[in-house]
Amino acid sequence: MKTRLAAARGVLEHLRLDGIIVSNAYDVRYLSGFRGEDATLVVGRGTALICTDSRYWAQVAEEVSGFALERTDELVRDTAAAAARELGERAALGFQGGTLTHADFRLLRRRHGGRLRDVGDRLSRLRSVKEAPEIEAVRCAATMTDGALEAVVAAGLVGRTEAEVAWQMREELHRRGAEGPSFDPVVAAGPRAALAHAIPGERRIVSGELVVIDSGACVDGYCSDITRTFAAGTVREELRRVYAIVLEAQLAALAALRPGVTGHDADAAARDVIEAAGYGDAFGHGTGHGVGLEIHEHPRLRRRSRDRLLPGMVFTVEPGIYVQDLGGVRIEDTVVLTEDGYRLLTLFPKDLTIVD
Repeated sequence: MKTRLAAARGVLEHLRLDGIIVSNAYDVRYLSGFRGEDATLVVGRGTALICTDSRYWAQVAEEVSGFALERTDELVRDTAAAAARELGERAALGFQGGTLTHADFRLLRRRHGGRLRDVGDRLSRLRSVKEAPEIEAVRCAATMTDGALEAVVAAGLVGRTEAEVAWQMREELHRRGAEGPSFDPVVAAGPRAALAHAIPGERRIVSGELVVIDSGACVDGYCSDITRTFAAGTVREELRRVYAIVLEAQLAALAALRPGVTGHDADAAARDVIEAAGYGDAFGHGTGHGVGLEIHEHPRLRRRSRDRLLPGMVFTVEPGIYVQDLGGVRIEDTVVLTEDGYRLLTLFPKDLTIVD
């Protein structure tokens, strides 16, 4: 935590601020270790406060070291008062606009007499490069998800509803010791597979269609993410061709991974394959996203991304093709970038599997 706090202080030095109010719950956890809700941090050059109400005072004592506890009744008001007391009433103060409501910002502006500056995602980007224990937590989550997916497929797909399959995925994750799913599982079959983030429904899976299953586990707060597309029985040639294109695109993106490439470069490696096959308009989302305490974080692998990939970054590689009234295919793995390439954390096979 000392190293992380030093990095946060580096941000305020770079921005010429006296302190930063940290309100993003994932950044609060990353910098302090606190796992509860309704807490802020005040970080200055020589200041480290965690501000929260009476529901969490005992929890702070158990989970947090290196931060003084500021006991609050009204979080934003009391955080602003603590910042003024510790840093000075005219201090230059950073805040995280993305996680502060407009009403709370107005309250902060009324309560603080100094300069205010939105620091954007600069603190959240500190989480991009993972430490070894973080990578291990993601790997454990990925292993649980692989096992859960294997159990779901072994139970069969044809005749079951999407909702039933999604519920079994949740049960299997819990059975393997996950804190829970890292997001609500996506199960989409037939034409509904053209919806990239379909909500599982009561439609029954029938033979001859593709089924997309997207899920992940949460372990020690860290997420995994995997998508596989299965054939429910024998599927027609057009669907097999789409699957082969997506697999080729994913393998091309993986082959492009190395330290120093940008998120744009990795995205282009997958997108070029799909566009050359005539399905460019059917691939609308980015090729990947960072995974950690949040299921979607930095870096981003997409058209306009300038994120430079560095060893220790954990992210997904997940091209897809979605054709209305036909269906869709997505193949996704969670990987960690290494000094000379990448290492897969999700290991479930990627060849098109026929499941009755």
